[in-house]
Amino acid sequence: MRLLGLAGPVSVEQIKQSYRQLAQRWHPDKNSGDELARQQFMSISEAYRTLVRAARAIEQGRKVGICADCDWFGEVALGLDGSPRCARCILSPGGGRLLPMPLLVVAKCVGTVVLIAVAVGLLYWALIADDPSRVVALSAGAALVGLLGLAALAWTCLTVIHCLSDRERILQHSYRRAEADERSYLSWCHRQRR
Repeated sequence: MRLLGLAGPVSVEQIKQSYRQLAQRWHPDKNSGDELARQQFMSISEAYRTLVRAARAIEQGRKVGICADCDWFGEVALGLDGSPRCARCILSPGGGRLLPMPLLVVAKCVGTVVLIAVAVGLLYWALIADDPSRVVALSAGAALVGLLGLAALAWTCLTVIHCLSDRERILQHSYRRAEADERSYLSWCHRQRR
């Protein structure tokens, strides 16, 4: 809002109008070779896209806010702890991404799907069977296989925390440390200006 010179509740049309004025002023074609102008144009373009997405989300009744993990502004969903999270952070709980999953986890999931498909097939055969003893046997088999499928699903869910390799975990830790250092430096600079 500050980059686009806006304050308070605004409409999508006001956001577009402000963006057009600033884009004409800072566009790289009008300021050829000026790195500051290029960076300013990129900043106002990103602010414009973010605000328009947020305004459209609000119009459609979706929740907009600031992500509790990465401080990104836009459409958010409530995480398991009740905090607002962006789509990227809600899909990477605790910093570990959910996809792509390791091959072993995929195999566990496929096994669960197969077990549940077999249970559904047994139920179907039980429904079309004529002999009452066969109906009972097929139904019991479907129940047993279905329970095995649910147990396999529960085991998979409990054993998969997240799918981050040791190398990725180390890299992520170093990125977070660098971001924290940068934030503390910027905070120090801000305090010095006062």
